Amino acid sequence: MQNTIEENIKDTLPANIAQHLERALDYLPGGKTAKIEKTKTEGSFNHILYITTATERYVFRARRESSAEEIEAYMRYMYEFTGFIANGGSFKIRNIAEEIDFLKRALAVDLPVPQLIYAEKDWMLIEFVQGKPLLQFLEDGVVEVLPKVLREIHLAHSRGIIYADRWSGNEMIDSQGNVRMIDFDIEWFYPTDNDGTLEALEMAWTIFNAMRVTSKRDDLLKIVETDVVPSLKAWGYQFSKIRKFSEGLTNFYLNPNKPSNEWSLSTDLYIAMAEPANRLVAMFAEAA
Repeated sequence: MQNTIEENIKDTLPANIAQHLERALDYLPGGKTAKIEKTKTEGSFNHILYITTATERYVFRARRESSAEEIEAYMRYMYEFTGFIANGGSFKIRNIAEEIDFLKRALAVDLPVPQLIYAEKDWMLIEFVQGKPLLQFLEDGVVEVLPKVLREIHLAHSRGIIYADRWSGNEMIDSQGNVRMIDFDIEWFYPTDNDGTLEALEMAWTIFNAMRVTSKRDDLLKIVETDVVPSLKAWGYQFSKIRKFSEGLTNFYLNPNKPSNEWSLSTDLYIAMAEPANRLVAMFAEAA
């Protein structure tokens, strides 16, 4: 006898999401007998479930129906500090159909994103990506993985793709050191011809956030100085923009009146951040 979705999970899902999940299980061979698990921490925007069949593991994603106004306001405030908004930049939260389109574009140019298994306009099934997030490596002080992540981001830039929202939880690293990118809820825009602004913002964003969350800031800054800066120079990134964005992020996180919400990282991660953050900005200023 085939199983339906376990009641203890089904009862926690909105009716339409439970229906989408049933449809996903209908599509998967062996789906009706699959093990279904909620993730330990779901994102702000999505219902995320792991589906494990006898042979494979998948991820089910569907957008939440709750309003994202508070999150968008927080993000806009942060982007305003960087100067990105004043310079004409903008952002939006993608719907599922838009995220599917992004995945298809990234896969078409052989970037390390999850394989798309099946999708309808309101939900998707994607490959389960093995590994640990960059955030966990950084919190554990394993900062030498950062250059490898930045190389993958540069590869995407060289193929016309901006991932956006690389906050160290969306970069997965497996046991062989391979980097895979996940979660593409956020899109960055530039209304005129992009002049390297989005690429500089993504690099500044990734490096700054690595410095912000790691327990080994001195070690990380040394790697930025000896490895990252020379690579960014060789790749042709604009350090004046990277410095400006890094300075804006520093001012944002050190602002005592900075808004916070349930999605903010713990304030103890920002302790003693001023000195290393200013060193990072100075490093980029000198490189410019």
